[in-house]
Amino acid sequence: MRDPGKAKKILLGGAVIGGIISLAITLLMDSMYADSFQGTWRDAIAKDLNTFFSLGVTSKSVLVNIFFVFVLGILTSFGALLGFIFSFFLYKFFSLLTDKS
Repeated sequence: MRDPGKAKKILLGGAVIGGIISLAITLLMDSMYADSFQGTWRDAIAKDLNTFFSLGVTSKSVLVNIFFVFVLGILTSFGALLGFIFSFFLYKFFSLLTDKS
């Protein structure tokens, strides 16, 4: 990589775009398929917390929202990692095409 500033911008841009796309897909799947999956992710988190820890929380509980944000963070981080890797491959490919060796 000849220009590290340009590479850094491209790689960070790919990570940001990957994270945003991952977050958007996650939230859209949660809202669009809530009926076919018999509930949202908040309902599933509340059920799991009630099953494993016997807390008696509802899907509108603060604890459920904290776990929901934690799960969204994990999925967004994974999407950012994939976006970073994809932008790295694109950068290397196009830098090989424009290399003047």
